[in-house]
Formats: sequence, C-alpha cells, structure tokens
Amino acid sequence: MAFVCQTTILVAGPDTLRITGSSYFDEGRTLVLSKYISSQLKIPVKYENILSTKRMHEALRSGKVDLAIMNTFQYVFAKSDHIDNIVPFMILGDSSGKAKTYLSCLIVRPNSSYKSLNQIIKESSSVRLDFAYVASTSGHIVPRMELATLGMQYPEAQFGSVHFSGGHLEAIKAVIDKRADAAFVAVDDLVNYQLNGLVAKNAVRIIWTSHPIMQSPVVIREDLPDTLKQKLRVLFLNLHINDADVWSHIRKNWGAVRPARFVEAHPDDFLSVQKAADKVGKLVYFLNYYEEQMAQQSQQLANGEKILEGQNAKIQQQKKVLEQQILQIKTQTVSLYLLGLLVLGIAVIISVIIKASRSKQLLNEELTGKNNQLEQTLFDLKVTQDKLVHSEKMASLGLLTAGIAHEINNPVNFIFTGINGLEKNINALLAVVEEFEKLEDLSVNDAQQQLATIAVVKQQKRYAIVKASLSEFIDGIRLGAKRTADIVSGLRNFARTDQSERTMANVHDCINSALILLNFKIKEAIIQIIKDYDDSIPEMACYPGPLNQVFMNLFTNALHAIQARGELEGGQITIETKQLGQTVEITISDNGIGIVKDIRDKIFDPFFTTKDVGEGTGLGLSITYGIIQKHQGSIEVESNVGSGTTFLIRLPTNLTMA
Repeated sequence: MAFVCQTTILVAGPDTLRITGSSYFDEGRTLVLSKYISSQLKIPVKYENILSTKRMHEALRSGKVDLAIMNTFQYVFAKSDHIDNIVPFMILGDSSGKAKTYLSCLIVRPNSSYKSLNQIIKESSSVRLDFAYVASTSGHIVPRMELATLGMQYPEAQFGSVHFSGGHLEAIKAVIDKRADAAFVAVDDLVNYQLNGLVAKNAVRIIWTSHPIMQSPVVIREDLPDTLKQKLRVLFLNLHINDADVWSHIRKNWGAVRPARFVEAHPDDFLSVQKAADKVGKLVYFLNYYEEQMAQQSQQLANGEKILEGQNAKIQQQKKVLEQQILQIKTQTVSLYLLGLLVLGIAVIISVIIKASRSKQLLNEELTGKNNQLEQTLFDLKVTQDKLVHSEKMASLGLLTAGIAHEINNPVNFIFTGINGLEKNINALLAVVEEFEKLEDLSVNDAQQQLATIAVVKQQKRYAIVKASLSEFIDGIRLGAKRTADIVSGLRNFARTDQSERTMANVHDCINSALILLNFKIKEAIIQIIKDYDDSIPEMACYPGPLNQVFMNLFTNALHAIQARGELEGGQITIETKQLGQTVEITISDNGIGIVKDIRDKIFDPFFTTKDVGEGTGLGLSITYGIIQKHQGSIEVESNVGSGTTFLIRLPTNLTMA
C-alpha cells in the first residue's frame, strides 16, 4: 500500500493514520517507524516532521494528529498548554521493561574542595558556574528548578559568574580546563563521553544528581478506536523482536538514549513530567515561540540583504550603459557638425541633418526604453527595502527575548517563594484549628485541659508570627504577578509593529511599554530614567505599535551612547512630554558620547551606521523617521560631543491620515 509523506498540517480520512515527529528528532528515524506501522497494519499513514512546537500543539489540539513522537519537554509544554485530547501511549524503556529516564548532575574537578550542591550555593559569590545550554531540559531548566527550590532564585545575580556553553561536552571541558569551578550537565552524556574516550573516566567528579525525569514519550489521540489502539500497542511492544532491521535503525538514530525496547506508558511514569509542567507553565513555551520568530526574521533579513546587493549591482550596470549612450550621442552630434563643414553644401548639410535626426530618434527611443527599465529596477529596489525594514522591525523583537527571560524570572520567583511560605504557614494554622475543633465534643473540665493544650500548640507553631506574616506572603505573590503581567503587556504592545489602522492611545503608555522591555538592559548599564510627563495630555489618534518601535529605537541608541563613555555610573536618560495646542512634544535626552557634527545630517539615512559590521544594519533611525512622517509629525536632533544627545518629536493630536 502506498505511503504518503507531506509537509503541511495533515487532514486525513477516517481510514488513514496521521503521525507527526518532533523537530528535536531525526526525520529519517520517525519516517522509517511510520512506514513500518503502515506496512504492518495495512493502512495508509500520513507523516509530517513538524519544525515548530507551537504548530505541533495546534495540530494536536485540533485533532489533526493521531500519533505523535516527541521529547519530554514538548510533552510538558502540551500539558501546561491544556491539550487534553491526547494520552501517553509508549515510552522508550530498558530490557527490564522500565521507562528510560535521564538525570542532571553537578560536576567538579577531582581535587575540588566542593562536596555538595549546598556548599556551592553557600559560596556562590566566588563560584564560576557553567550550564550546558543546548540540551535545555537536562542541562539548564531542571538545575534551575532545583536551585530555585533551595533559595537560589536568580543564579546570574548571585554566582561569581555564569556561562552557558554550546553543549554538554563544552561544559565538561570548561571544568577540566579550569574555566569553571562547576557545571550542570546530563549524566547520560557524561557517561557516553567517558565510554567514547572524549573525556577521561576520572577527569571530573559528580557531587549532585537531580530527580529522574521520564523521556521520549509517544502520545496517542484519546478517542481512537480501541481495536486500532490495541494493534498499535502490540506492534510497538514487539518491534524489537519482529523486525531487527527497523529496530536497529531506530536505536542508531536515537542519540545517547540507546533504548532496549518500547514499553507501555503508565501514569506513574509521568509524575515528574507533571511536576515540571506545573513549574514551567507558559513561560518556556512563550520564549520558544519568540525564538522561532527571531530565527525566521533573521533569515528574512539575510535574504533581503542579498536581494538588495543584487539590485544595487543592476543599477550600477544600468548607469554605465546610460553613460555610454550619452557619450555616443555627443560623439555623433560632433561628427555631424564636422561633416557639414567639410561638405560645404546645403544639400549635403540637409542630408546629414536628416540622417542625424533619424539616428537621434532611434537613440532617444532606445534611451527611453533603458530609462523605463531603470525605473522598474528602482521600484523593485523600493519594494525590497520595505521588506527589509519590516524584517528589521520584527528582528528587534526577537533580540529582546533574552532580556525578557531575565526580567520575568525575578517576579516568577517571587510567586514561587510566596507560595512555599504560604503553604508552610497555612499548615501551621491548620494544626491549631484541629486542636480547637476537638473542643466541640469535650466536657467543661476536659475543655479547660484542651485549652491548655491549644496554648502549647499555638506557641509551638508560632501562631501569632505565622498569622501576621500571611499578608506579607500574599503581597509578595500579588507583586510578582503584577510585574509579570506588566512585562507581558509591554511585549504584546510592542509586537503590534504591523498595525495598519489608527486607534486611540496614550503616548505615555507607548513610552512605558518600551522602557519595560528594556528594563533589564537599563539596570545592567546602571542608567537612571527621569520622567517629566504632562498628565494633561489626552489619548490621541495614532499607530501605537509603530510608536513603540520609535521609542524602542531611541532608547536603545541612548543606551549604546551612554555605555560608550566607559563609565559604569552616572548614566541618565531624561524623558519630557508637554502639550502645545494641538501638538504633543516629546523630548528624549541622554548624557552619552554625543554625535559628531559631520555625520549628524546622515543619521536618518537608510543603512547609515557607526557600529561595527554585524552589530547594526543602519535601519533603526531610518524606520523611526518614516514612522514620524506617517504620523504627520517631525523629529529633530541636537547633540554635543562628550555631553549627550537630545531628540525632539512633535506629533499632532488630531491625526487624519487613513
């Protein structure tokens, strides 16, 4: 029976089994498994290797996938995203029939004085720590959960230094080469590198190991017919016996796991996964989604630059042809005059003029055609530049991901810490309540004795202190939730860079949204933000998304100018707003290095930049200028080298542009 593999979301008939593979796994491995299922069950199978976790979740939620092969944290994301129409089906297992798990571990050099994770935390201010960042589950996320549980809520701010290696082998070598005091890596990878000779067996020492987490689940749509589920169950459980070639191919392509067989999934296998889902929630899924967007926009930007280079080359060629044509016309004209003088006859002169006129007409027609081609080329270039500008806008959103992750981590830790403390205090209060409840069935004499017992329990449980601290924990949780909501709201407002319709918005909200997203960089650079807002400015008709882009570009340039001074303190950005009639003036000043007078008139030109190659495209202020023009406003700049730069923006409050 024919096997179908396609690259779009699958919509199959009732007699077709729809299978998807994870972007984290080799497509060849899952494709071979899909073909084997089709041949054994004698039914058509449609297969897709989905490159995006977000798209996989959409397909699962809408019931367009019957069987999915994924990694552990894709299943964690699915659980935290409330996808309830799938159930665990199979797991990679060992020869004893138990589910395979992986562990994170903390390694040090053999002669290191560090003996435990608690000692590392106690001496964190002098410890150089390394995370294996590529395998984010075992090398990064799980250790951070453990550190948060032990009170290390923000590792980058508390350890002497934190580095994220390109992979587990790099993190291990960082410890061996003394570039790090300790590193979080996966136990499986450490053992495999030792077996393969890439790392000496006694080169490092393990001082902490995480709780085991189940890996590589196969999930199935819950409402599939029981007969089909049973056939699939028998096929998976006996695959390692029935077809040695297929099983050998799967083993060779499944990385460091080296499974011995598939085993049936049980609810107990997923307890650790459920705990991870409760902790991770939407945060990691949200960051993964914008990492995918950043990669796509970066690729679009690279493609746009290549197209632009090609168009520029064509323009240069057209200019050379045009210059040659003009030179030919001048040469022929001179020749005609010389010929007329030499012939000295009116008839000859008339004949020459007629011929010259005809030649000129032909040349003019040819020149007109060349000019039309040049105009078309310039039009194509304008379209390409518009696409490149849009890519620059969206790429700037992706570049904020790391800073947002740092910013949102702190309020989330507020919530985690508050919940833990609240749970302990409530348990203490419940113990006292239980003693009070015993009074209901006691006599008067026994009640007096029970009251004495209650007094002892209240003292043991620190009743008065616990009762007074409840509001503090609740306030901490509320503060963490509000800060997280502010950051997400600011990111949502900034992401609307393609908004094409006017709407009513407050210019202060646009400024504050940009500052929220840059808060991490502002704190990192020790820069003071001074606001002088005119509270009488009303909501005005504008394009809020593009305005967010304007303020983001200006604040980012101000940060770079202040950091270029080389001083860690004293940086200052001042923001002043005021209304003059039907115009709003926004002044943004910094005390950075300033702009040299020779280049001040060029800063709004497309692709003009003073940054090194690879650090900027020169589109930021060009985009800013275009957005202000779209708002029928103006932007001016004043700057003194060594003392700072001021941008003055004027916007109408009665924007009428459609």
